Amino acid sequence: MRLSPQHLYPIIALAALAGGSIWLERVTEDPNTSPEPNAMRGPDVIVEQMALTRFDLTGTPQYYVDAQQMRHLPGQAQSELTDPVVRYQRDGMHLRLTAEHGVARDDGERVDLKGQVRAQRTLPGKPVSTFASDTLVLWPNTEQAKSVDPVVLTQDGAEVHSNGMSADNLFGEITLTGGVVANLPIKRKQP
Repeated sequence: MRLSPQHLYPIIALAALAGGSIWLERVTEDPNTSPEPNAMRGPDVIVEQMALTRFDLTGTPQYYVDAQQMRHLPGQAQSELTDPVVRYQRDGMHLRLTAEHGVARDDGERVDLKGQVRAQRTLPGKPVSTFASDTLVLWPNTEQAKSVDPVVLTQDGAEVHSNGMSADNLFGEITLTGGVVANLPIKRKQP
């Protein structure tokens, strides 16, 4: 079959009409109004008095997360926590972290704590140690944490100030960064 110019006119007209429609839509679009992005939408789930327990592979509780309120924001792939409390307990060790606000990201792999972040850690036969800062990033599964804000650590009358800190709870390591000032009282043994 041979195509003549008469057969091509309808195809050319439809293509011109489609192109003109697309051009007209873009020209008449108001730049001040755009569709609401997913990130701006509200929460899809709100939970009051949330309590979560994460178990390890053996079925033993690894850590607990409690919050007055949890708001899941699907457009941002995160959950906002009000008054979060994170607790670890094992082999006599107790660690309790609190804050005014928290944001759980990456399916709970990372929790950003903000506002009056406090921690208290007890070990059998050792004095209680405390931590205070304005922010703390916590990786609950690996029990690691980091703060780039000033921190204050205390234990048995000793007080240490620093510009930042990273910690590994599994290995019991704390690394202080910048401007470290320590007040370590001398304790004399009684003869």
